[in-house]
Amino acid sequence: MNINVLGASGGLGGLTGSTCLQVNESILIDAGTGVTQLLLKQMQQVRHIFLSHSHSDHICCLPMLLGNLFNVADAGAPVTVYGSHDTLEAIREHVFNWVVWPDMRELPSKDKPLLRLQEINAGEQICIDDVCIESFRTYHTVPTFGFAIRKENQTTAFVADTGYAESVIENINALGPLDDIILECSFPNELEAIAQQSCHLTPQLCLQLLEGLQEQPRRVWINHLKPDVADAVHKQLREIQPPQGWQVLL
Repeated sequence: MNINVLGASGGLGGLTGSTCLQVNESILIDAGTGVTQLLLKQMQQVRHIFLSHSHSDHICCLPMLLGNLFNVADAGAPVTVYGSHDTLEAIREHVFNWVVWPDMRELPSKDKPLLRLQEINAGEQICIDDVCIESFRTYHTVPTFGFAIRKENQTTAFVADTGYAESVIENINALGPLDDIILECSFPNELEAIAQQSCHLTPQLCLQLLEGLQEQPRRVWINHLKPDVADAVHKQLREIQPPQGWQVLL
């Protein structure tokens, strides 16, 4: 896999923090509590952050991460946060609002802010040096992007939070051949009703999604297990192995 998974848990109390992927020293996907795996000097190298959606387990460390960058960020090149219109509107209104956190788009000044927000659309590809990141829509309770990361002649699809939907399968198929796919699996099969209501996956729904793909990825990685049901999810994943097998991110 061509990325470093800093956080893979679906909640507090897991073996890792919540969702955060390090694409390279300057690029992160999501900013959950997994950010705390980085040393201060590593945090200060981050210049690009792609947000899948606005839920707190994916953005909770974004304000504090940015707060570590005032002394190192180039005033002419602010830290860029990429996301959908809905995601960026949510963090503008509910996070960087001078109530929950200062508006980093105005600090240290409006002319030379630390933070820049860049809206992206589904299907858009952003290339930064030798990395290209393409967004695609998943199926969740708020508008959510997955990301295809193309780097070092490998493609990893991070599907982010999603429920089962034919549209998700279509969007993944449109990415072309995959070396790796990262799927969430939040709940065990017996909680499928809750999974569907909250737009998450179970082991059986993960397998159903994989079976709909035109080409199978070489490796399947599972993340976002809810800590209180993780043991049950592990057991069920072992019982219904796809041809590639599951590799659970902890």
